[in-house]
Amino acid sequence: MKILIAGATGFVGKYLIDYLLEKGYSINALSRSKQVSHHKNLVYFQWDIHQQYIETNAFENVDTIINLTGANIGEKRWTKERKSEIISSRIKSIDLLYQYVSENKFSINTFISSSAVGYYGAVTTDEMFKETAENGTDFLATVCKEWENKAMKFNDIGIRTVILRKGVIVGKDGGIVQKLAPLAKLGINVSLGSGKQYLPWIDIRDLVKLYEFILSNSKINGIFNAVSKENITMNEFSKTLLKSYKMRTILPNAPAFIIRLLFGEMSVMFLEGSKVSNEKLKRTGFSFEFDTIEKSLLL
Repeated sequence: MKILIAGATGFVGKYLIDYLLEKGYSINALSRSKQVSHHKNLVYFQWDIHQQYIETNAFENVDTIINLTGANIGEKRWTKERKSEIISSRIKSIDLLYQYVSENKFSINTFISSSAVGYYGAVTTDEMFKETAENGTDFLATVCKEWENKAMKFNDIGIRTVILRKGVIVGKDGGIVQKLAPLAKLGINVSLGSGKQYLPWIDIRDLVKLYEFILSNSKINGIFNAVSKENITMNEFSKTLLKSYKMRTILPNAPAFIIRLLFGEMSVMFLEGSKVSNEKLKRTGFSFEFDTIEKSLLL
């Protein structure tokens, strides 16, 4: 099977490419800059969302498209311009992929796209959100809704479409751990606000295994929460991260008002969070190897 990966050079993309190559897949990877591969089953192709361009031969003999594109939501303050970039980077990339597939009638069987648990809104409650829950009303929830609606265009033309609403991705060399590790290594408490907000998460090793599981199970279709079964709080995450560096702390949590001053509207990402169910995903037969935060960070 040959896979086309859009957004291949990010944290998840790099892990996923290595994992799928090891499993024997052939990969065409889309990159904004010219890159050279040193693996016989990996070829890079250039694309430019703003110029509405993809090297056409990137689609040659491709069976599945995996879409990982999107500007990092936690990288900068949410100015009006940054919000526009967050939305357009997700919407325009899918539109461009769809345009090339539909206009050239490429024989794509499966489209796997990203979303996030932010779909349910930035709230802290004890409600367990399943895939059937209503969409939230804040900025991130709106982004996720538009993101998913665009992805479902592939479903409308008869292509199997799978959307993963991902939690926070945990891996020692990327994502949330990479950002907080410098503080944790010094014994600084990395919990924010009350620390009672939930942190839906998934280990990067389980996430790439999930992609391969979907590739090899053609009956899987629709929207799934890609999260671990363990619904931990920010306090619990902070404690385990410190433990992974053999540290403890007596320092208090960073106050919520400081986080709001520093990050503005974006602070809801850090200060709010609810429980998210993975029961629908588990019913497909997928099993998590790193289903507790201790296994993820300490093993």
